[in-house]
Amino acid sequence: MSKANTKNAKGNLKNARSRSNDKTITDEKTSTNQSVKKGKKSKGSMKVTKLKKSASKINKSTKSAHQGNARSPPKKSKEEKTGLKTTNSIMNCSTKPAGKKEKWVGEEAAISWTNALSAVNMINDFGDLQKMPVNNERCKIWQTNMHRNRHPDYKIYDDNRVVIQMSKNDYINGSKINIPNFSRNTYLVQIPKLEMIDAVEEFWRMVFTEQCASVHILALPSELEKGFDCLFAQEAGGYLYANGFFINTRKVEKNASDKLDNYVVELLPEGCSNSVMCSVYIHMYWKQQGGPEKFHAPIKAAQMIAKNDIDNSPIAIVSVRGAGRNSALLTLAVIVQQFNKGMVPNIKEIVRTIREQRPLAVDSVTQYISLYLATCWLIKAKLPSNVDVQNKLKKFRTKCDPSSSQMSITTENH
Repeated sequence: MSKANTKNAKGNLKNARSRSNDKTITDEKTSTNQSVKKGKKSKGSMKVTKLKKSASKINKSTKSAHQGNARSPPKKSKEEKTGLKTTNSIMNCSTKPAGKKEKWVGEEAAISWTNALSAVNMINDFGDLQKMPVNNERCKIWQTNMHRNRHPDYKIYDDNRVVIQMSKNDYINGSKINIPNFSRNTYLVQIPKLEMIDAVEEFWRMVFTEQCASVHILALPSELEKGFDCLFAQEAGGYLYANGFFINTRKVEKNASDKLDNYVVELLPEGCSNSVMCSVYIHMYWKQQGGPEKFHAPIKAAQMIAKNDIDNSPIAIVSVRGAGRNSALLTLAVIVQQFNKGMVPNIKEIVRTIREQRPLAVDSVTQYISLYLATCWLIKAKLPSNVDVQNKLKKFRTKCDPSSSQMSITTENH
């Protein structure tokens, strides 16, 4: 190694030792300072604590002294509130204002129907329906079984009659009705002659074989030569047999205010092991060839029929003659379902469609007008805050005053 290199190496070693000594001195000074500070803090901790307590007392005293003069924080502006509400709604992913009632899907259709009321001529419309001819060539089976029919004028057509299965006689005064845009399979049926045990059996056999989930009977006990107890027992736990056909009443619910009784009936034909349960509703508020005394009960029944929530099962609507009140109730059910689909119902065309399949459906002008009044009642209940609609409905009900149209029904809100 050269002398120059040796000299440089000795210089570097000397510098390194110097830096190491400086660092040691610095570390010792830092450690000493920290110890001094720590000692000072420890000695002064009592003074700091006392100062904090004094400050706390002063703050409490000041707050107490000024409490009566303290002002509430400034209120947020309307814009700020609106902004907060909008932000919260978005955060909650909610587009509906809290507490707001959901809009009826049939509202627009109901308004359109109400607006067209002034042009309706119910008397002329019913006159047109009465002119519909009855094709007697289509009523031969009805003619053959005249002894099973209640009235010589209320015919049924052969091509859409209900055919009884597994019975001595396959005849019953009942028709299958098909209405466009109405999902429920519906049978319009005459109450059987209760003095004929065979007719009673055939009625329940129809309900059993067609798997009807419910039966609506529109009749007053005074209209029948024998009471409903000849059709099924009127008390829970009671039963009767019709030629071996077991009819067992399982449940009874009576509603005196609505004149609507509900029964759950178990049906079991002789030789069968599986029974069928059926709900039977007896409507006693609607006189023959008239309108209902009240509109709440028939609208409720119409909603039940239109709802169709029991496995799309068929339904039987029954009256004394088989074509009047039961056809009117079916018409109301179609009206309700069409409103619920956003459609504007045409009452005249609905009745025409039913009459094409069941002669004399809706069999009096009083009954026909009651369909309009019941629809008005429904809309009034659904749209209570629409002043224009309410005024038009009121004007129409005045036009249908019982004294002017010879109706025996009540038109006010029940």
